[in-house]
Amino acid sequence: MHIYLTLVFLSLFCCKRQNNIVPQPEEKQSNAVYINPFISTENDHGQTDVAASVPFGMVKPCPDTNPIAHSGYDYSAKEIIGFSNTRFSGVGCRGVGGNLRILPFVISKEDSIPKGLTYSKESEKAKAGYYSVNLRNGVKTQLTANRQVAFHQYTFPESKNAGFTIDLASSYAGHVSHSYHIENGIISGKITSVNVCRKGKYTFYYAIRFNHEVSEVTEDDSKLIFKFSTKNNQDILLRCALSVVDENSAIQNLKLSEKLSFSEVKEQAFTSWNNLMDVVHVETENDTLKELFYTHLYHATQSPFIINDKNGVFRGSDGNPYKSNSSHYHGWSVWDTFRTKLPLFSFLYPNRYKDMLTSLKALYKQGKPDWATETEPFLTIRTEHTIAIVLDAYQKGILPFPLSDIYEEMKAEAKHLPFKSPDNVLESSYDLWALSEISKALGENAEAKFYRDKAFEYKTLWKDKFLTMDENSDIMHGDGLYEGTLWQYRWFVPFDINGIQTMIGGKDEFETQLDYFFENELFNIGNQPDIQVPYLYNYTNSPWKTQRLIDQLLNKETNNWYGTHHKLEQPITRKIFTNTPNGYIKEMDDDAGTMSSWYVWSTMGLYPVFPGTTQLALTTPQFDEFTIKTNDKPLQIIANGRTSKKIYIQKVTWNGEEINSSIIDFNLISKGGILQFELTDTPNKDWGKQN
Repeated sequence: MHIYLTLVFLSLFCCKRQNNIVPQPEEKQSNAVYINPFISTENDHGQTDVAASVPFGMVKPCPDTNPIAHSGYDYSAKEIIGFSNTRFSGVGCRGVGGNLRILPFVISKEDSIPKGLTYSKESEKAKAGYYSVNLRNGVKTQLTANRQVAFHQYTFPESKNAGFTIDLASSYAGHVSHSYHIENGIISGKITSVNVCRKGKYTFYYAIRFNHEVSEVTEDDSKLIFKFSTKNNQDILLRCALSVVDENSAIQNLKLSEKLSFSEVKEQAFTSWNNLMDVVHVETENDTLKELFYTHLYHATQSPFIINDKNGVFRGSDGNPYKSNSSHYHGWSVWDTFRTKLPLFSFLYPNRYKDMLTSLKALYKQGKPDWATETEPFLTIRTEHTIAIVLDAYQKGILPFPLSDIYEEMKAEAKHLPFKSPDNVLESSYDLWALSEISKALGENAEAKFYRDKAFEYKTLWKDKFLTMDENSDIMHGDGLYEGTLWQYRWFVPFDINGIQTMIGGKDEFETQLDYFFENELFNIGNQPDIQVPYLYNYTNSPWKTQRLIDQLLNKETNNWYGTHHKLEQPITRKIFTNTPNGYIKEMDDDAGTMSSWYVWSTMGLYPVFPGTTQLALTTPQFDEFTIKTNDKPLQIIANGRTSKKIYIQKVTWNGEEINSSIIDFNLISKGGILQFELTDTPNKDWGKQN
């Protein structure tokens, strides 16, 4: 570590003082105003955060609280321990990020520098791209950001003993190493931290500068302490720039931001979120529904992160430098997000999604493992089921490269798929089925048959573990399951729904056992393995039961018996989704936007029950009308007669032509048109049987 503590550098921190913030024009009523960053930030009710960020941005400045949460911030906490600059919204274990934690202080001469500060809860404000709070020491904190630079504006009271601490070792999952030096008024260096669930490491570079003269610089363990005096209501702007390439690149990113004022960046951040939200316009008089819809879409689009610099350069998971002419995305949790979020991006943001797919292709070329490597360039988690996502994009006509480009890499991945436990068998068989479809598309018929045969070997295990359910079938982690019960994993054979219906005893018996599953409250909305199951009635003679069930899950109190790792002695009885800080049920992580995306899909009346095909399950939309921008003409989803009691589908038309199927084709509606639902208060038991 380079240590420069002499006052030679102190004058270098001087720069032209930031002008007062220019008053912003009144915001027009736009979709981004419905974003409420406080939703799902309390305790263990989602593990989201109030970071001031831009869509898919690297930097996410946000308060870290005591007690700390997976994303740093807990709405119910009484103390802030600093404002860190990285995080991954809504992930499990202990979270990841929390780097470069900054704490402003104001002390008496004889006092020690605090490790945390209380704050005025009523002063807290958060909106898309902005956060502010008044600390009890008299400092007002405001945060905003662009993609690679965090802007911290601190307004100090008059003091002879004010300053910042910058903790170079702060990290949620674990700190490995750091370096720094100070030159030309810039603090710059390198950070290496532990990734999610202590799987692998990530290394990035930083550059920090603030616009005030310093009287003293010291170091206390991993913390740099900058002391100075302030006038009353003096604004001090601190910029923190990141790069995954090298230290000089971080410095260049910092310098590129120097002509931007805090207010300009704040306005640009809000505009970027509004542009993203404006892809979908909803019609309803219920502002709470709008708030939930746009906030969940906001949570879904926090990650992955665009990590390449302006010149296109980035580092890969193998630690080597690369260059891309398009946005390069990093920060994956595909095991969760392949179920809902990535298909949602293919629907709402196909042009951005093509860059994500190209980034996944690059990951394969770098030797993609299932979890994070030791040389990741930034925060990331896991990548299982990418084969299914590649197939999904190919079937939708949006894969931006030939399947053959990574066919050999996908085959190599298939050799290492796990089959140690019942959930492994079902999950890995899904990947093998997807690879068989890819092989078939490439004309590799012998290999297609090989992978398909291997995929359908799941039936041996299924008959042994899932055909006959008993008292042992409702045990969390039973039979070595990762998370969940045999009842919850039982249904995860989306590529062969007909097959498990046959093994159970036919479509009617399949429906009867679905009834038992839900009537006995065996479903776990709080985790991923069975989140598609409410839509499986669309593959029976009673799709109206999906309509009723989704209405219950979205709008009514339900009993919820399961945490992440255990079944509760008493259920949590409440609405699952609320526009409050405890926006999800207890222990229901957002899982990198997976559950947010489940909500968005379900409110639109669509669901990708089977990623890897173009099948979308239909249910009752929650709004009067959706208008979705596409690359062609708009897609309108209209729910005629929508009320709290009219929750059943009487009739569906596509561009005026009646359809009597509870499954619709992605490729049919994604190019735009009018999907119209006629609703009623009693089930139409004849609609939707012809799939």
